[in-house]
Amino acid sequence: MSTLQTWINQNSTNLDVVTPIKERACDALAAVLRSRPRRAKADSRVMRKGVERC
Repeated sequence: MSTLQTWINQNSTNLDVVTPIKERACDALAAVLRSRPRRAKADSRVMRKGVERC
């Protein structure tokens, strides 16, 4: 059975593959979150703190 260090050295190229994919995924998520339509405050159904409730 090979040691962990040997396995890591042999598979170090995995990071070279995963890192760009991860960066693209993060960029895509950020773009989706930025482009999401924002709700108007008038449509908000959450009551403000301190508002009297009947």
